[in-house]
Amino acid sequence: MSTTFIQTSARGGGWAVLGLLAGLYAAQSVTGSMVQSALPVVLRDAGMPLDQIGFLAVLFLPWALKFVWAPLVDSHFTERSWILVCQAGITACFLLAMAFPPDTHLLPLAGVLLVMATLAATQDVATDSLAVRATSEDTRGAASGASTAGAYVGFLLGGGIWLIVYSRFGWAVSMAAMAGFVALLSIPVLLSSGLAAPRQRFAKTGRRMLLRATLSNRPLMTGLVFLAIYQIGLRMGSAMTGPYLVDKGLSLEMIGSLRGAGGAVLGFIASGIAALVVQRIGIRKAILFAASLNALLLLALASLEFWSSVSQAVAAGLMVAQVAAVAMSFVSLYAAMMNWCDPQRTATDFAVLQSLDAIIAIAASSVAGLLGQAFGYGSLFGASAVVILAAILIAPKFLPGSGRPSSPFTSAEKVSQS
Repeated sequence: MSTTFIQTSARGGGWAVLGLLAGLYAAQSVTGSMVQSALPVVLRDAGMPLDQIGFLAVLFLPWALKFVWAPLVDSHFTERSWILVCQAGITACFLLAMAFPPDTHLLPLAGVLLVMATLAATQDVATDSLAVRATSEDTRGAASGASTAGAYVGFLLGGGIWLIVYSRFGWAVSMAAMAGFVALLSIPVLLSSGLAAPRQRFAKTGRRMLLRATLSNRPLMTGLVFLAIYQIGLRMGSAMTGPYLVDKGLSLEMIGSLRGAGGAVLGFIASGIAALVVQRIGIRKAILFAASLNALLLLALASLEFWSSVSQAVAAGLMVAQVAAVAMSFVSLYAAMMNWCDPQRTATDFAVLQSLDAIIAIAASSVAGLLGQAFGYGSLFGASAVVILAAILIAPKFLPGSGRPSSPFTSAEKVSQS
């Protein structure tokens, strides 16, 4: 098989693009889901306090800073070249991490994970750029759904199945399994090319000029205000879900099953539903619908924590439902963010948006750990819901309007022979 196969498939329709995007987001989400979701569960099970677990979010620093080097992706090489190099590096990092189990070598492991996060963040820049340039405004609901669904496949492995493998076979085997998964998903990228037309290059455009142009992008800068407030609430509400289930008495294997067979699969399905919702009612309404659903679930959790004893079954059910609501939120937000980007500097524009989101994730996770430790889970979930409701209130002013997608996914006009 050669790259001709992927080129021909892309010209015949958009399914090759959708499949490739899903695979790319699955590969890069393994790292984030393992660090953000699974590793805190392992450490909490070992007795680490919530406030210390919350500060592990510093490993997401590369996602917060990737806007610094994102202009390099816009101005050098192709997205495919960046993706292949980064995936090879992530695979190597997983293999290296086999020698550093977290219970005895947390500091050197953190160093390896930081390098891995830098590679994953850089791949994310290139993948986001490819996603915007291989699609059109009318098809980004479908592309966003495929990307989020792929991310939940990665979440299933990195945040769910990884816990099961770790609990049964140990750290080294679990790291080798993740390395194999990323290597396997590198194959479609090797076989693909020409999914997006060559980008116009500006030889004299430097990093500062690209960043200055991004700051003049009015829809993007307006959307940043809504994105910041909304994601603070959403990230706070999601940060301590793993430790919450540990404190409810669930075993590591049970949590892994819930996150894998339960949460990740439901998130995958919710991503597909959300893509249809975006196509039917438009991006802005879809965002507000998902935000309302997340606020209601967090208020339900807070109420139960304040006024009754939450059983394991109820806690697990609400956590799985929240995973689905977050998936719907990501699909609609991602479609909006794609539309805010300038096609000639997609890597830089999108990196600025996601860098802000990463900064929020780091801060929100740390604050969530402190709130949970000091005031309990009820206060944490309640505060998260209030912040999301505040974002809904400011949406008419700060959430840019988006066109209502109406055509089926196709990217034929984006494909080139180069």
